[in-house]
Amino acid sequence: MRTLLLSLLLLAMPVTVFPQKAFRPVKAAMKAKNYKEVLNLVTKLREDSVYQNHPKLCIYSIEAQRGLNDAENMKLYLKRSYDTIAFFSTTHQIIREAVKLDSIERALQQTENKKPKQTHLVSEMLRLYFPNLNAATRFYYKKRKFNEAMDYLRTCLDLPHTTLGEEVELSAKNDTVNAVLYLTSAYNLKQYKEVHRYEPLALLNAKTRLSVVDCLVRTADAENDTATYRKWLTYGWDNYPQQPLFFTRLIDYYVKQNNYQHIVDLAKVQLGNDSTDESALLAQCLAYLNLNNLDECIHSGIRLLQVDSTNVDANYYIGASYVSKALQVVLPDNPSKESYRQARAQQKAYYIKAEPFLERYRALAPQSKNRWAPLLYKVYLALNKGKKFAEIEKLL
Repeated sequence: MRTLLLSLLLLAMPVTVFPQKAFRPVKAAMKAKNYKEVLNLVTKLREDSVYQNHPKLCIYSIEAQRGLNDAENMKLYLKRSYDTIAFFSTTHQIIREAVKLDSIERALQQTENKKPKQTHLVSEMLRLYFPNLNAATRFYYKKRKFNEAMDYLRTCLDLPHTTLGEEVELSAKNDTVNAVLYLTSAYNLKQYKEVHRYEPLALLNAKTRLSVVDCLVRTADAENDTATYRKWLTYGWDNYPQQPLFFTRLIDYYVKQNNYQHIVDLAKVQLGNDSTDESALLAQCLAYLNLNNLDECIHSGIRLLQVDSTNVDANYYIGASYVSKALQVVLPDNPSKESYRQARAQQKAYYIKAEPFLERYRALAPQSKNRWAPLLYKVYLALNKGKKFAEIEKLL
């Protein structure tokens, strides 16, 4: 009976009696300023469901992290070699423990109607250490340690907008820059879903919007999101027409759609912005050749060579257009008629015009045999260039 009563009394005792004994080693390590041992003991205690959400463990952890942080800070003050990563890591842990402590006390207020006791400590820790997180994010970003940068950036971006952050009045003035850093970090790590986490916020920064849109274009391409890819390409081209990335990728997109008339329209707009834009003139050549608008293709190719006499592809488009014009000449059935001789002369004239452009293209792009060889085959055959024809025939 006595044993049963003792058991019931033990069960009835407040659970706070047990932590006193469990926390003695933590207190001893803290008194000895053995901060790493304190943190090890806290970690072990949190493995036990009885203690894992005990407010005191947060307090011990905060004090230990502060001790380690102060040690690094003192080295910096004395201009001695110090561990930057340890300094920033302890800063981050202090903030995390403060947030955890606040969360535990709010939960206890809801479930047990206990008034929070550590509000002042939580507020003091956040106000004191939160500003240092921005420096940490820049440190990791510049070191291209993007995973670490993203970890710190999430705290910087999320915490000021929580109930706790608003109560403490944490600054959110760096939000747009931090969002840009997060987006580009995620892109560099190919974590494409994370690219979108703070996307609207990142787009608010006018100074870096170009690089953000660039990342969004490349992300949409990697995600095979055709609609979003086209959206950002169009946005980028509309707002940054001087940036070749958007226009050239937009042209490539419509080539895949076989929408050559739209390419003509886009090129006209681009040339309205800059009449010497080589990519727009080249796009015109490609579109006009596919639309069989051969005179316009030749005209655009000549304009392109006037802008840049070294442009390789201009020679191909001009030469290919003249070959196509030759092939389109209709020869009358009767070879003895004057109309037949005139048609043959016209056809020959087109081949003669095509020859120098195609030969120049061959010389400048020998690796593109699949483009110039079939055309030169037709030219040399039509112009009875025996040796040149035999050479091309052997190549083919």
